[in-house]
Amino acid sequence: MAKPAAEIARQRLRVSWRSPSRQTNEKTTDPLLIERHRALASARRRRMGFWRSLGRSNRLFPRKLVVTREGKWIIGIAILLGAAAVNTGNNLLYLVLSLTISVIAVSGMLSEWCLRDLELRRHYPRELVHGEATVLRVEVHNDKPRAALHIEVGEVLDGEPDVQVRDGFVLHLAGGEVGQAFGAIRPLRRGPVATAGIQLATSYPFGFARKSRIFDDPAEFLVLPQVAPMGPEWRGSLDRGSSELSRKIGQGDNFAGLRDARPGDALRDIYWKASARRGRLMAREWQAEAARVALIRFVHVAPGSDDHPRALDGGCARVAGLCQALLQAGFAVGLQTLDGCVAPVADPTGQGEPLRDIRRALAQLLPADRPPPAEWPLADADWADRVRMAQQRAAAIAHGQPLTWAPVAVQGPAEVYLVRFVSRQDVAVAGTFDAQVLLNTDGSVAGIERPALRNLARGAA
Repeated sequence: MAKPAAEIARQRLRVSWRSPSRQTNEKTTDPLLIERHRALASARRRRMGFWRSLGRSNRLFPRKLVVTREGKWIIGIAILLGAAAVNTGNNLLYLVLSLTISVIAVSGMLSEWCLRDLELRRHYPRELVHGEATVLRVEVHNDKPRAALHIEVGEVLDGEPDVQVRDGFVLHLAGGEVGQAFGAIRPLRRGPVATAGIQLATSYPFGFARKSRIFDDPAEFLVLPQVAPMGPEWRGSLDRGSSELSRKIGQGDNFAGLRDARPGDALRDIYWKASARRGRLMAREWQAEAARVALIRFVHVAPGSDDHPRALDGGCARVAGLCQALLQAGFAVGLQTLDGCVAPVADPTGQGEPLRDIRRALAQLLPADRPPPAEWPLADADWADRVRMAQQRAAAIAHGQPLTWAPVAVQGPAEVYLVRFVSRQDVAVAGTFDAQVLLNTDGSVAGIERPALRNLARGAA
């Protein structure tokens, strides 16, 4: 079984004066991609501003320098001392001015020595959970003979509003030593998330300025949706009678017959009364229970006026909770959406791997009838395909045509649960269902309907 949180072990990032040449985007003639690139550039300028975006460039400024509050005080004092020394001609003021400038210069040299000849290596989990903080571990290798002090390591967001990060620290790293910095990340939405790079900074020795170095090497994560448990209204929906019985002999609660006992039979299966009558050991055989299969069909269209994929976060969390309830009830649960599917699998051991596969599929869902935003972390080709598919589905909904599901392999009959938003009853989908779960815009359950019970009530009336 795969580990639920595999680590990202990237190549080492070595600190040098000039950054490696940045990969330029290939020129494209696709109008969708041209519009996307323009939107990304405009959003970046609007989010960061002209001066900040100019200072963010690694090609123009390989080192970033931010003056702290204490540094502003020392610079102000140096300016006042210089003005006083020029006006008065006092040699003592010139001496103090030279000492102040020397302290500033020494501070810059020592901070540069701390950042030189360091290597970084990420050890990050590939998957995060929406709303939960996760530890990020970074190894810092000091390849120089001198010590590195007060090293700060953290991910760069460039104004990304959907993620919160906290930097990690290494206070002392001797020559040739390997240290570890532990940061944290907390995603505020579901789906793929990518940072802009990783930053190495220090304010050693006096804290007058914070010198940093940014590596344009994004870290990519997949944020799984939360699991919203189903409420009391859902408990009666699972009590639909006893489990289906199989013709096979196996583990179950229903008696199938008697046979001669064999080595290895459990003592509880020995039928002692029949054994005493027949003069030999007789064992009971049990009729195995057939696995009940449940297929969840999620109509992941935009529930309201919000076109951003975060509008589906509540619905995805509720679908995950529905799948969890069915798995705990002994069902083999599968997921079928308009974009993909997960084959039905049971979870007899309770390890939660089937539910994790379903949450991975839910994490990548986008509103089926709305194009993804330009900043959504997708490759250009995948992003353009999603935009065109969304446009086709929006046209189909406008003409009243039913949307088709992604094919899924299901062995035997399955109970189909259709999950959709109450606000989007105008969307028609192909196929039938045994139960329909209606969700509000925020993902809360608005109601549960069963067409078979409704038709039975009408016939009785």
